[in-house]
Amino acid sequence: MKTIFVTYPWAYFTPGGGEYQLEKLYKAIKKTNFSLEKFNSWEPQVEFDIYHYFSCIGGSFDFCNYLKEVGKKLVISSSLWITKKNINNYPIEEIKRQLNLANKIITNSKMETSLLSDTLSINQEKFEVVHNGYDSKLIEFRNKKAIPSCDISQALGKDYIYCLANIEPRKNQDILVEACRKLNLNLVLAGNVRDHEYFSKLNIKKDDSLIKFIGPVKHNSEIYFSLFSNAKCFVLPSKLETPGLAALEAGAYGLPLIITSEGSALEYFGNLKTYYDGDKSDIDELCDILKYVVKDPTNGIVDEEQIKKFTWDNCALRQIEIYKNLL
Repeated sequence: MKTIFVTYPWAYFTPGGGEYQLEKLYKAIKKTNFSLEKFNSWEPQVEFDIYHYFSCIGGSFDFCNYLKEVGKKLVISSSLWITKKNINNYPIEEIKRQLNLANKIITNSKMETSLLSDTLSINQEKFEVVHNGYDSKLIEFRNKKAIPSCDISQALGKDYIYCLANIEPRKNQDILVEACRKLNLNLVLAGNVRDHEYFSKLNIKKDDSLIKFIGPVKHNSEIYFSLFSNAKCFVLPSKLETPGLAALEAGAYGLPLIITSEGSALEYFGNLKTYYDGDKSDIDELCDILKYVVKDPTNGIVDEEQIKKFTWDNCALRQIEIYKNLL
């Protein structure tokens, strides 16, 4: 059985959670010696049994439709959180046509499966859940607190609020910036700027004494882990998440979390006391939760037994099981 990963051509211009999920799942599956490759449009691999397409972005239907026409098994990772409230923001009919082509639709949670099945009128039997994951070494770091500090994190100092996410309106960094300014808390923002107009509205100056933007951070680098180690807590106040991969990693490390309740966060983080209503985006609510965590950081720490379920190795075994059941 030969399987291949595919995504849309411009996905890696500004890589985000979807691309990170693809890369980490790919590496975890390859470790098992399962036959898996990445698609090369210049020399297309036509002999594969299963084509696993990541994303439902506009324009994806035609490629997926072609794969079905030439007799290929098609798996699609949706990574969508479509509700009655936001349904008009998506090309729904195109998404439905694409997903109906799939032999299996992979969601990041049971909640996403239920939501997409109901919203798009697709039978739940077509869906399978493969949760997002994190590098298992983070649990080791959690127990040993062994992440070394690097020059950048040392320069930032200790006890900053940390947010790692692409800079775009959905991530709600403007609310977080406003809350930290109001409470006089140091904030470090990291990530790719996907929306430059939105970023400019954050009004972060180079010499800003409270708010620092450090740009994109390479995953699993020394800087990446060190930024977790020196933070007071990790905050992701997004309007929705399925869930945020950086938040999952911060939770695995044992960093206190403030995480949006919009999306599938509850399925990953369990009975956490510091969920935030990202859709409502109430500045006073976020301030109250920030004060709650600053006063007692244990309020935001995810239970270790809960978070242990979601290593990439476990995710890879689940994905391989789905492939094998297709043939």
